Amino acid sequence: MYNVAAVNEAVNEILCEDVDYEQLRTSVTEYDNFDQIALAQRIERHELLEMRRIAAYLYRNNQRFAQSLAISKQDEVYQDAMETVEKSKQPELAEELLQYFIQIKDKEAFCAATYTCYDLLKPDVVLEYAWRAGIIDYALPFLIQSMREISTRLQTIERKAEVKEKKEEEKAEAQINAPLEMGAVEMMMPGLN
Repeated sequence: MYNVAAVNEAVNEILCEDVDYEQLRTSVTEYDNFDQIALAQRIERHELLEMRRIAAYLYRNNQRFAQSLAISKQDEVYQDAMETVEKSKQPELAEELLQYFIQIKDKEAFCAATYTCYDLLKPDVVLEYAWRAGIIDYALPFLIQSMREISTRLQTIERKAEVKEKKEEEKAEAQINAPLEMGAVEMMMPGLN
């Protein structure tokens, strides 16, 4: 099939009117040549949750992460919120999401967010948030994985340093044990000629 903007917009319009969110999700996923922001704005306040989820999806795909995150948080669709933050690659949004989960006292979502947004979070930030909220146990999986990663990186650096040091020692030994060139000997002992 062709990905023609006018056709896609007409199809999406019909699907919105019929409130066929399953087909609408398929349509916006497979045929992306249409005004995605206009459609997202149209359905972001729709009475049906699944239509609002499509709006959040469209915002996320158009790098409007804050708008997508706001819709997901409002609708309490936390998996979508975490996926949005992960796709954003923005540590600030990851920290904002952790603070939100602490504010609403959702310990499990906090723990899940540390897993989903792992690459965006700093261990000291997660530890501080968890400590202040009294939910250290929910941060421990993240902290254990972070310690493991730090330990592995440190071991790799130490091995590389040892290999480099060994090569430098071998090079220095080779220079010391190398036979002196005749010109060098003559310079040190001029009377031998």
